[in-house]
Amino acid sequence: MKKTDIVSFSHPRRRDDQRNDPLSGEHNLLSLERRLDDGYRRIDSARLAGEDITAWEDFWIELLRQYECAVDDLSLAA
Repeated sequence: MKKTDIVSFSHPRRRDDQRNDPLSGEHNLLSLERRLDDGYRRIDSARLAGEDITAWEDFWIELLRQYECAVDDLSLAA
């Protein structure tokens, strides 16, 4: 795997009006969960192959932060 493969699980921009819509918030959570799972599998595969996964891990942590914010946003919208 190459560092450019990280782009394949980049996130779409979230519009501000989605913050107050619980259904879009739930959709965002599900999307982030899938991306986190996919990223974890890719990182693990790259690690097992002996590749440098530093950039992948940094990106995964950023996705995790987005997920945490999405959970907070959904809690506020409920």
